[in-house]
Amino acid sequence: MGIAKMSKVTLLAHQTDKKNILELLQQSGVLEISDLTEQMAAEEAFADFLEQDHEQEAMQAVEKSMAEVRFNLDFLNRYHRVNKGLLDDILVEKEVLTLKTVQEKVPHWAAISSNVYQTLKAVDEKLMSLRNEETRLQNLQRQLQPWQQLTITLPEITNTKAVRLELGTVPVTQLKLIESQLAAAEAACYLEEIDSQRGEAYILLAYHHQHAELVQNALKQVNFNRQQLPQLPGTVVENLRHIEQGLTTVTAERKTALAQIAEQVQHRQTLQYYLDYLTVQREKNQAVDNLARTDSTFVLQGWVPTAEVAQLQQRILALSETIGLTVSEPEEGENFPVKLENKPFFAPFEFVTKLYGIPSPYGIDPTASFTAFFIIFFGFCLTDAGYGLVLMLLAGIGLRKIKGENMRKLLKILFWGGLSTVVIGWLVGGWFSYQIIGAPLAFDALANPILLLGIALGIGVVHIFYGMGVKFVSLVRQGKTLDALFDVGLWYVLLTGLGLLALPSTAKIGKYMALAGAIGLILTQGRSQPTILKKFFSGLVSLYDITGYFSDILSYSRLLALGLATGVVGLAINTMAGLLVGSPIGWIPMVILLIGGHTFNLAINGLGSFIHSSRLQYIEFYNRFYEGGGRAFAPFRFNTRHMEIQQETTQHE
Repeated sequence: MGIAKMSKVTLLAHQTDKKNILELLQQSGVLEISDLTEQMAAEEAFADFLEQDHEQEAMQAVEKSMAEVRFNLDFLNRYHRVNKGLLDDILVEKEVLTLKTVQEKVPHWAAISSNVYQTLKAVDEKLMSLRNEETRLQNLQRQLQPWQQLTITLPEITNTKAVRLELGTVPVTQLKLIESQLAAAEAACYLEEIDSQRGEAYILLAYHHQHAELVQNALKQVNFNRQQLPQLPGTVVENLRHIEQGLTTVTAERKTALAQIAEQVQHRQTLQYYLDYLTVQREKNQAVDNLARTDSTFVLQGWVPTAEVAQLQQRILALSETIGLTVSEPEEGENFPVKLENKPFFAPFEFVTKLYGIPSPYGIDPTASFTAFFIIFFGFCLTDAGYGLVLMLLAGIGLRKIKGENMRKLLKILFWGGLSTVVIGWLVGGWFSYQIIGAPLAFDALANPILLLGIALGIGVVHIFYGMGVKFVSLVRQGKTLDALFDVGLWYVLLTGLGLLALPSTAKIGKYMALAGAIGLILTQGRSQPTILKKFFSGLVSLYDITGYFSDILSYSRLLALGLATGVVGLAINTMAGLLVGSPIGWIPMVILLIGGHTFNLAINGLGSFIHSSRLQYIEFYNRFYEGGGRAFAPFRFNTRHMEIQQETTQHE
């Protein structure tokens, strides 16, 4: 278990079999298709007659259909958004459909999508036209409203041979000034105030064309702004009435258009299923880009877990007798994808491993090694049996409702972390920071933190020694027994000896062990150096690494700090709640404080427990043996969001 063994599969087949083969591979979901483009460029022997495969026309057709479906869904979501709760996406169950059922429904889905697209596209254009018309009418309405008391029609506002008419605005404070200016100019002029709004006077000015210069000079003395009304028939009031009717019509037509959108909401789920199908088709067409081809054949190469090879080989060869299929092991140093395989108990903790990164294909999967420590560390960090019980209940409920693989893994981690918290909290803490139901069964962590610190550091030593042991076993399995003895075994001797020095009864043997370990490291850690002097000094300098071991061990004091923090905050919440008991209505805020306070304490310290339990693995444990840099196994499969396409077996199986 751990990192799954991988096999390289190379397939050569006729072009006519390509569609069936890709459909089978996608349905099987066990093969990761490799990109042969770079390999073709490097292989001169194949460069003359092999070329990259393409599905341009099929890809363009799928992309066009996907664009239409996305437009439909985006348009529906814009006007009829689905109100989802925080957990709706997690709790939703996909409808399970067989591949045959999906293929039978596709023509119907495509027809619905096309009809919805045509309808919504027309509605979109109509709504845009209505928005433009509404904007035009509203702008015209704002322009005409101040002139409602103008009694003459708009066409009459024009110049004649003898008289000029002007509309404009001046500040109300300057109205008398302009009147006096015009009177002083002795111009044949008529000025009428039509209305005043927001400190502006709207005026009509009529004057003889012979006095135009006098009037214009007078207007220059004030802030006169000319107004040009649109050339519309009728009076301002009549036009405003027509505009109101136009806006009413726009509103009615918009309501009709929105009703057309509402009629299409019934097809939302169908569109989502069709989008899933098109996504599957696009990925199949994209997979073709990774193939190499000649005029009549194509070559496919990929990685398959070795345990799946026999069944996949049987299914592929059952398609056609002309298919050529070879299976080989990875070449030395070849970078193949990594698939983690662990027993059911350890598998959920792959979630923690993947948060850090994928291990090297030639490295070690650390999941099973750190699982027990992670569970214990989580309980030490939270240290309240009541909180642990709540976590277990919430995780249990979630596991009954949630189907998503990653979320289920996280919930299982929280369940085991909750169980650890119940046990450790009962031993050294309490239930919601109350010492009830016999808690603490062992000792009170708040009253005796030094003892808890000693236990935390002791677990840290075991954790680090276990990580060293993983490296030791790995080196032995690789045939590097001397490396295991020199690079790990001698450190075991030195660190154990230093630990024994702390006890008077074992100090003597500890001294000799530490001395033997130190001498051994000095003599062996520089063995790769070219000269004796460099070997000696490299070995001597290697002893400095002992400070790293001590600092790593001290890092486990965070278990004490986080555990005490949970208890202290919980105790403070209980104390504040206890102060409210004497009041006649104090029980109401007391209950609110207890529920809210303990919920916050559980959330913040539960998050801290997960983060710091992970950190102790990543920093203190992984650096003993872990090699990263791997890439996750990504098989060619059905990747859907709204439906689950059930895998079918062929008649040949």
